[in-house]
Amino acid sequence: MGFRAALLDGVCEQRNQIPLLLAVVIVMGLLLAFSLLFVQPGTAAYVIALVDLLLVVGCLVTFGGTYWYCTKRAMDG
Repeated sequence: MGFRAALLDGVCEQRNQIPLLLAVVIVMGLLLAFSLLFVQPGTAAYVIALVDLLLVVGCLVTFGGTYWYCTKRAMDG
């Protein structure tokens, strides 16, 4: 059993916790969207909000893809 297979097994064992992580990331995204209404472009707060937006989108893609993959894997095998 290779490292990749062991890593995927370990991650997919935690599939039940991924929806909670997705919910937290979605709430963070909603709060970020609300805060973007009040920051002005060109300020330091705006730059930080954009970096936060990249992190939120990255987490959504990562956790969503992981949940999809692990669910598909459980259904196939």
